[in-house]
Amino acid sequence: MEIKYLDKDSYDYFPLHYVYETDEHYEVSLKDGKDGMSYTLTRKPYGRVLKKENTDTLYQDTFPNAEAYAAVDENGNECGYVEFDTEEWNNRLRMTQLLVKPEYRGCGVGKFLVDYVKNVAKEREYCIIVLETQNYNVPAIDFYRSQGFTFCGGNVYFYSNEDIDDDEVMLEMAFLL
Repeated sequence: MEIKYLDKDSYDYFPLHYVYETDEHYEVSLKDGKDGMSYTLTRKPYGRVLKKENTDTLYQDTFPNAEAYAAVDENGNECGYVEFDTEEWNNRLRMTQLLVKPEYRGCGVGKFLVDYVKNVAKEREYCIIVLETQNYNVPAIDFYRSQGFTFCGGNVYFYSNEDIDDDEVMLEMAFLL
């Protein structure tokens, strides 16, 4: 497996189609009282398997300094993608995209890409790598935790004013360097 740099001219808004299944989620509850505040995530089964799909893209305008890379197999096939951007003001590297094509899942491609980002972050002397996922993306959460990432926060009004009711809450995870 090798890393291939994906130049912006060729991969600008390159589509990444995310598809996965989950039968669990992290139920989110908030308590906000005068004696304290809390944010609780409780892993719970859905009672059925949900298939989740969405399409995102590389090199969005939101991330002006993004760099994107592909994991390439011995035949030159792109097996997965990673993109990251810098947050210079607080010395963080933000992993903005990670996708392993379905036919390559479970083969170490995700670990290979995350290890590449960890090495880049260390070489460039960032203090932390952060990423965003959602409370229902348990396969991604489990993967990131297996790679040493920990939950570091979230936002219950990130996507809409009804994120908890919609069961789509933004979670942030971090890898400390």
